Amino acid sequence: MDRAGTQIIKVPLSPPEVRIAKYIGKLRNEYSLETKPNARRDPSQTDEEMNIQAFGAELAVAKLLNVYPDLTPTKGDLPKWDLALRKLRYEVKRNHLDDGDLLVPKLNRDLMYILACGGLPEYRIIGYLQGTSVEILGEWVELTYGPCWRVHPKHLRSMATFFTG
Repeated sequence: MDRAGTQIIKVPLSPPEVRIAKYIGKLRNEYSLETKPNARRDPSQTDEEMNIQAFGAELAVAKLLNVYPDLTPTKGDLPKWDLALRKLRYEVKRNHLDDGDLLVPKLNRDLMYILACGGLPEYRIIGYLQGTSVEILGEWVELTYGPCWRVHPKHLRSMATFFTG
């Protein structure tokens, strides 16, 4: 259980998965520097480290859901979602804090948001929330690196209920 009283799921990545996360994260970083320089959101990490950790979180959630992650970083705009399962689209949001909040700078009401905390090689999957609920349960805040929706983990649905509804 975490500070919100929800059941969390720890997902460790194997050494080969960590190598994949680092490789894809570095490629994503190179492509993002070409298209959007100085787009850093978290001043405590380098852009490359942020991209590596973000893809590690996507890989951990994909592993948990038993779906394939997108391993093809492309130049230009970022994909509109991270994962797809049963006609639903998911955006994985990573918070480097062990008990961090879900932070959504660009809300897409059609997506389901999944919060992963921690970093390589193990992530804590905290919970998920439909995009339409982010505005209802969250608050609009101005952080050091820009405005975003912030949702406390107590408002997220537990991953234990993900497949059971």
